[in-house]
Amino acid sequence: MSQYAWDNCPAAVRDQVARLVSGFRAIAGDNLLGVYLHGSLALGCFNPLRSDLDILAVTHAALGADAGRRLAAFLLDVSQQPHPVEVSFLLHRDLHPWRHPAPFDFHYGESWRAAYTAQLADDDQPWTGQSHTDPDLAAHITVVRQRGVRLCGQPIPEVFPDVPRADYLDSVRGDVLSDEFGLASANAPPVYALLNGCRTLAYLVCGQTLSKDEGGEWARRHLPPAYRAAVEQALFAYRNLAGDEGLDKAAALALAEHLRYRITTHFSDESPATNVLE
Repeated sequence: MSQYAWDNCPAAVRDQVARLVSGFRAIAGDNLLGVYLHGSLALGCFNPLRSDLDILAVTHAALGADAGRRLAAFLLDVSQQPHPVEVSFLLHRDLHPWRHPAPFDFHYGESWRAAYTAQLADDDQPWTGQSHTDPDLAAHITVVRQRGVRLCGQPIPEVFPDVPRADYLDSVRGDVLSDEFGLASANAPPVYALLNGCRTLAYLVCGQTLSKDEGGEWARRHLPPAYRAAVEQALFAYRNLAGDEGLDKAAALALAEHLRYRITTHFSDESPATNVLE
């Protein structure tokens, strides 16, 4: 199964991204400081049958109620045409100085579709905005700083701050070690959890910010040979949309336990006061 980066992605992907950027410009106007790719399309493992378009947009000032309603309606129309979109709008002033978890002014993902559709259908319901915080932004901004793509606006280093290593690790900790979808799952962990664990360990060992696919390749080369078959099964399933059924349960559990032990050990050894990203 083909995987793509921004510089070689299919025309349909580029067209959808161009439509998004054009729409953001039309709605935010001069308030828009920039639009940036992170996630699989920036990391070179975008799969047209599975992947989201992951975007951060930054503005000078808050969008306000009218722009928020227009943006929600626009994203309901553009997301899933053909690919799902996940985007956060951030205020530049909320990024400097950095704080964790970082605030966001607006967020859209497919899990928000029903709520936005209902809110927009009720003309008497005021647009309340969001103004929440999201611990995942520490990881997203780390990816943008190291491997992101500027779609329009100011250069990445001028917009996004360095995220302290401790905040990045806090951002990924809950995901990779969770009981439901992470390495602590009582059943055989899903492909996502195994490869996410591989890339997290790669970051802890050598400071590399990798995709799940790249994390699996790193683990295949660096983990003890006893875990190589499980890593290769996970990579095959991820690349070919084979699902979790193709995993050997015992091997997957052994790999998950090894990753969980090593990641937990690294987490416990981290010193938040001194460790920062290069």
